[in-house]
Amino acid sequence: MKQMNLKDIQQVSLEILKEVHSFCIENGIQYSLAYGTLLGAIRHKGFIPWDDDIDICMTRPNYEQFVKTFRSANGLKVIAKQDCYIAFARISDAEKTATSTTLPWTKVEGTGMWIDLFPVDLVEDDYAIYLAKLQKALNLYENQLGARRALPSVSLKSGLKGALKQVCRKLKYRNNRLSDINARLEQLCTSAAGFATAHCTQLACPDASCIEHLPTDYFNDYVDVDFEGNKFKAIKQWDACLSKLYGDYMQLPPEEDRRQHSCGHTQFYWKTK
Repeated sequence: MKQMNLKDIQQVSLEILKEVHSFCIENGIQYSLAYGTLLGAIRHKGFIPWDDDIDICMTRPNYEQFVKTFRSANGLKVIAKQDCYIAFARISDAEKTATSTTLPWTKVEGTGMWIDLFPVDLVEDDYAIYLAKLQKALNLYENQLGARRALPSVSLKSGLKGALKQVCRKLKYRNNRLSDINARLEQLCTSAAGFATAHCTQLACPDASCIEHLPTDYFNDYVDVDFEGNKFKAIKQWDACLSKLYGDYMQLPPEEDRRQHSCGHTQFYWKTK
């Protein structure tokens, strides 16, 4: 198989996004470009030049509807719940592409290029309660990573010290099933569902450096934004959201921070080229 370069990765990701967009429009599902993808749309009218992934988000009801109903004529599949080591979803193209990784605790077998889909959940208005919930999510996320790292078999390929470390991981996490950890994380994420609250957040993949105590009205209205010569959906309040997440988001980061997410540990390949 031929390894994909950055341009290839971006193009396949874009094709996945196009199909997701069409499905959402046809089925009345609201979504928004998110994180670096939304930032790229506004600052670059497309991908951040060094970025190699696409992020979108949906409020929890839209997310659940999408995960349950998405069907693809081009072999795309949703990876979520029991098929996933993580607590959010991915839409993957395993027809044309394949994936390998040097991280043995990352589940990529049978998958190809993907885009990430994050659920946005209601959260309490009280900022202190939100921060406490964020910390709980971060703790669960650390447990999730530990349980994932404990999955590979003990091997002497990494030396005796590496083998002993893996034995210790397996002992430490022997009673921590990934499915249980992710179920607890999802329960935490949705614990404010039905509350009379004016704030929402994304905790399925928590980040201590990215505080997301966002007004729920950010997700009431959506507009079209340009991305690589196409129109996709974004929350109408994209400026307020990006400012809250990134500050002066039109300012480019230092050159040393301009790197691909895969960082050399994950590779993507064409199946037929």
